Amino acid sequence: MLGGAAEILMLWGFSVWTAVLVAVLLVCPAIMVWGAIQVLRRPTELPLEPVPETRGMSLNWAAPFYDRWCRGCGLGDAFRAETLRHAALQLGERVLDVGCGTGVLTRRAAEAVGPTGRAVGIDPAPKMIARARANAAREGARIAFRLGVIERLPFEDRSFDVVLASLMIHHLPPDVKREGLREVYRVLRPGGRLVVADFDWSRAHPVWRMLAWPLRILPMLRAHAAGRVTPYFVEAGFRPVDLVGRWRWSVSFWVARRPDESRG
Repeated sequence: MLGGAAEILMLWGFSVWTAVLVAVLLVCPAIMVWGAIQVLRRPTELPLEPVPETRGMSLNWAAPFYDRWCRGCGLGDAFRAETLRHAALQLGERVLDVGCGTGVLTRRAAEAVGPTGRAVGIDPAPKMIARARANAAREGARIAFRLGVIERLPFEDRSFDVVLASLMIHHLPPDVKREGLREVYRVLRPGGRLVVADFDWSRAHPVWRMLAWPLRILPMLRAHAAGRVTPYFVEAGFRPVDLVGRWRWSVSFWVARRPDESRG
């Protein structure tokens, strides 16, 4: 990693962008090593329910250090606040957070919809759900966390006003992306909205676009490297689909709505 950081500075010189890239190369691996040590020292209690099968990526291994890793990469509280700003949650709304991880965004969403609303988080990783439940209990938050996968949502049709998907769509192969977004469409009420925050390197700084180019060979990341994420939402039936913002160098925000058929 040190050699790679030095090479970046030699090739592109010192700037804000290269400084950020070097920081990511040096800081993130250190956080992951620290987390691996914590896994060995303090194993996480697992939920008792069956673990769902998925062909998407599960970050079960990252649960002990996931929150610190996010903060170290600039995806901490400010990023969650920006995601919820685009979600524009209202009191009393029903919210589903798919790929909720340790439940940070879900807990903030629960605060936004208030006691008359409902917040639910699902994730395929048992250790993530265990930590999400423990954190919610410590904060006294009334949230349902359960094991689940986006391609088989365990909810009835038209159950939610809003679905949140924060940095999880890129964990899915193309066919699972399609299956999952159709499921999200199914559980949203007419007029409901899907709020997605995910990587979109096609609109990033040229340095990041160059680094992301090899990712096109990976099926999960091809659309994110090539700027072809929006068609997945359209194919699932969402109208309109709006690209509403950016977060730093590589994350975009989309708001996709299920059409309200009752309005013609």
